[in-house]
Amino acid sequence: MVLGIVAIVFAFIPVIGLANFILAPLAVILGIVAFVKRRGRGQGITGVITGAIALLITIIGVAIAGAIFSSVDDDMRELEEEAQSVDPADDEEVAELEEDIQDEQEDIAEDREEPEAAGTGGDEGSRENPLPIGEPVSHDDWEVTINSVTPNADDAIAAENQFNDPAPEGQSYMLVNMTATYLGDESDSPMMATEVAYVSSTGETSSDYELSAVAPDSFDSIAELYNGGSETGNISLAVPNDDDGTLRVRIGFFDTQDFFFEAS
Repeated sequence: MVLGIVAIVFAFIPVIGLANFILAPLAVILGIVAFVKRRGRGQGITGVITGAIALLITIIGVAIAGAIFSSVDDDMRELEEEAQSVDPADDEEVAELEEDIQDEQEDIAEDREEPEAAGTGGDEGSRENPLPIGEPVSHDDWEVTINSVTPNADDAIAAENQFNDPAPEGQSYMLVNMTATYLGDESDSPMMATEVAYVSSTGETSSDYELSAVAPDSFDSIAELYNGGSETGNISLAVPNDDDGTLRVRIGFFDTQDFFFEAS
């Protein structure tokens, strides 16, 4: 009974819930043994029921997660094929590809869970005590470094692509040069587990996928990287004028962690 109850709790916790493939069957087996031997038959029945329910919930969760990853992988492959067919000299095709990538990044961001903060209060890496530019941070399979920040980059954005939208009224473009390095065993793309955003002094967040703007020497978020491989480039953010905010680096897909950096 106890194992069954624990298994149900674990079923709702990502990753840890995988332990239910051992705990839940064990709860069912022990429950059957207790029932047959007439030792705590009520508790035995409860163990069988809770173990079965926990195993079912875990299987459904794994199936849903697998479907999500499969769908994202298919979308990534389509984007890679589309990127290979785009003529770099055709501004319109480049702008359309960037818009497709931004749409995919937005979908990924919506699927992520609420992240852990890198620090609380005045801890280094928190909003109150942001890290300096150039300090590498890592979580799970990725390491990210913010190399430089260029404020008031509207002219550079306009010159890069004629289809770039101007920054909204009261805002201007900021260019953030970043490097993402993959530390995992297989291969992955930065889009899957890295995101940079600007958090204003009043708490509003601006992400690069919110506006369609091709940055000069743009960061290739769909590049496939193997262990030790890295990608470096610029992303564009529309930020409030004369604001003393911070940059937020979010690393991870489901299990995410946030790190905050100085924006100047």
